[in-house]
Amino acid sequence: MMRTLILLLLSPALLLAQAKKPLDKKKSTITYSMNHVLHAWDAVSSEVNGVVQLKADGNIEKVAIVAKISSFDSKSSNRDAHTLEVTEALKFPNISFVSTGITESKNGELDVRGTLQFHGISKETSFKATAKNVNGSTQVTGGFIFLLEDFKVTRPSFMLKQVDNEVKIKFEVFY
Repeated sequence: MMRTLILLLLSPALLLAQAKKPLDKKKSTITYSMNHVLHAWDAVSSEVNGVVQLKADGNIEKVAIVAKISSFDSKSSNRDAHTLEVTEALKFPNISFVSTGITESKNGELDVRGTLQFHGISKETSFKATAKNVNGSTQVTGGFIFLLEDFKVTRPSFMLKQVDNEVKIKFEVFY
């Protein structure tokens, strides 16, 4: 009888429990895009790690994502090696994002706020994203822009011209 009473009292708490889901590492990607006066390029990481914490109603409550700087591939080994140098990837190997607030509307649009950590510096950022169901998984896509100077990264030069200060981030993550 006492066991049944305890179970009944705990049942609402169990129903309200939050679920944590890891990102699907086989499908999730982060892409950065940069420009130079002579060319533009993208670099993709398919080695994205992270976890999504869901509210009892299934909406996203929190997210934490990390990728190694060395995992980004721009299809140019020289460019990728130089990226590792200027970002001091041995000292600061990761780029990460941890949400501090997510507001979800009924149509799957997300207003996301959180902390981006890169090159040993943490900065608050916000952006829009979209969540939708795709073949039994949830796909979240979005993007934002940050400036290299905000993270004290020296802008690389090629033919005496520096790359643009803007880094455009796009992501497609599944859980």
